[in-house]
Amino acid sequence: MSEKMPKVLILSINAWQDQSPNHTLSDIFSWWDRDKLAHIYIRAGVPSTKVCDKFLKINENAVIKSVLKRNLKTAKEVHNCTGEMDAQEMAELLEEQKRYGKRRKKYSWPKAIMREMVWSLGKWKTQELRDFVDEFSPDVIFLQMHSVIYMSKIQNYIVKYAKKPVVCYLTDDSYSYVNCKGNLLAMAHRFCLRKQIRRMMKNCNKLFVMSPKAAEICSEMFNTQCAILTKALDYSKLTYSEAQVSEPIKMLYTGRLVIGRANALIHIARAIENINAEGIRITLDIYSSDNLSEDILKELECKGVHFRGEVDREETERLQKEADIVVFAESLDKENINTARISFSTKITEYFASGRCIFALGSREIAPMDYLIKEDAAVAVTDYADIEAALRKLCDNPELIKEYGKKAFECGNRNHNDKVVYSSFMDTMCKVAREK
Repeated sequence: MSEKMPKVLILSINAWQDQSPNHTLSDIFSWWDRDKLAHIYIRAGVPSTKVCDKFLKINENAVIKSVLKRNLKTAKEVHNCTGEMDAQEMAELLEEQKRYGKRRKKYSWPKAIMREMVWSLGKWKTQELRDFVDEFSPDVIFLQMHSVIYMSKIQNYIVKYAKKPVVCYLTDDSYSYVNCKGNLLAMAHRFCLRKQIRRMMKNCNKLFVMSPKAAEICSEMFNTQCAILTKALDYSKLTYSEAQVSEPIKMLYTGRLVIGRANALIHIARAIENINAEGIRITLDIYSSDNLSEDILKELECKGVHFRGEVDREETERLQKEADIVVFAESLDKENINTARISFSTKITEYFASGRCIFALGSREIAPMDYLIKEDAAVAVTDYADIEAALRKLCDNPELIKEYGKKAFECGNRNHNDKVVYSSFMDTMCKVAREK
């Protein structure tokens, strides 16, 4: 199979790290010939992956300084990190985290616009960038689409320079105006971003999305047929084993708490508190790398509900296996529904692999809820008012927990089996590589 694999140049924002919360690239290319992969990224950090060996970093700090100092070198080849970051890399990372306001709760559009302006003025169309593309000489360019204009400009520049077939991967809605909320700066930014995306789509040989609903929305949005590409599971190494339900029942949430998810979990916590009023019948442990305010922690922490902090991927898999119910939660606020409507968390496929009952909270308008409901792969709740009744039903009917654990496992086998996913992806990439 390796012989027919096309050489793929991947363009995305973040450094490729297998253990990061966003491990999309590792999920997609884990089985690819690593000598036929190269990656260009722009955020601070160093790659740490077993999947790819060749990287070019366009240094954002240097691009900012190049506005005034045009002789600065802004791009360089980097290598996989085998230990701790050196002092310069750590300084760059800390500087970038400060600039992006990592712990800031509210997105700043004025700062986002200023960042776009700096990138427009900075020097990144460099000989080092062109040499890297020429030396690797890809058969296909893989664009992970983002909601920032400067990344789209870089991608369009490389596509025009390389003159190679292109596939795009859209995981969030970076095109429509639905979540601009009448904000003039947001709308102006989206107007300019849409211009870059339209240019990108003119050169796109195939558009990948993560779910059937996303395919439906994007096919209409871009007037093109989409292919579905989601995290694959190696079912040859997975077996379903029906576990006895614990007393009390153990619920688990793992993942980010952004775009209103913390609020969604607060509603689940209140329902659990009511159920546990006369004795602990059900518990919820929440694991996340996000730093929560004291007010949110106070609302989350109640009888049977605990925030446990961050946990690594290996530990996450163990915790999922030990749980009776795993939780998928998205906000029901309209603003957050619009933001999440075509996203599809890789956490869902991890839940399928665990063979545990999925308790899903969210709007039917968003892709993952639409998928879980159609597949009958989760106990799905689409209204905050229905949470307590749904959880009480599970407490009173432990066999239902086992039934939905099996349904989740079988859904993963039907739709996310790596043999089917990888074969389809390989066929598409080979076909694209042959196109002009």
